Amino acid sequence: MLRNLILSAAVAGLVAGLLTAALQHVTTTPIILEAERYESAAPAQDHSGLPAGVTIATYGHEAEWAPADGIERTLQTSLATVVLGIGFSLALLGIMVLTGRAVDGRVGLAFGVAGFAALALAPSVGLPPEIPGSGAADLGDRQAWWILTVLATAGGLGALLLGRNIVFWAGGLALIVLPHIVGVPRPAAFASTAPAELAGHFAAASLAVTAVFWAVLGFASGSIYKRLARAG
Repeated sequence: MLRNLILSAAVAGLVAGLLTAALQHVTTTPIILEAERYESAAPAQDHSGLPAGVTIATYGHEAEWAPADGIERTLQTSLATVVLGIGFSLALLGIMVLTGRAVDGRVGLAFGVAGFAALALAPSVGLPPEIPGSGAADLGDRQAWWILTVLATAGGLGALLLGRNIVFWAGGLALIVLPHIVGVPRPAAFASTAPAELAGHFAAASLAVTAVFWAVLGFASGSIYKRLARAG
């Protein structure tokens, strides 16, 4: 079983990762590069005039090293996406096996959709994908809310899908809405070096690409695992 899990995750992660990297190359990456041009054109990166609690996301511009634009950046992004795909596939397959259900493409797709909802869709309600130069609240506060949202949404979906009575279902719904009742950390004022239209386009494209990633990953994970299990 372990061998089948690892092989299935490796193949599914490779397929979903490469497909997603290709989609990113023609959808989200050009938007990021355009936003970086706006950010670079901002006056001297001086944010001292921003209200307290507002920071500008620089996406590594102050780091000592970053991949060069072009083929190097594309390869680094593709590799990271494939590695993430393999890791997420292992997690999905592990959960599917633990539920005791027969694993196939249909079940994998359902778990992939749940993964998208928990790790991307629910957090994006409060913290949509951001382009470089976007104003944001404190990083630690945003990370804490994101983790809370992911865990609560995953637990809530598990209760809704696997629960057998109304108590589980009600508890699942309560968990899903809990982070949004708590409230997402907000900056004292919104600021951005890029046009709002660019930010909106990026958020929509990013969620669409992420949805494809999770759907392909889930379906491929379940289908490949079933085939390997049959082959022995």
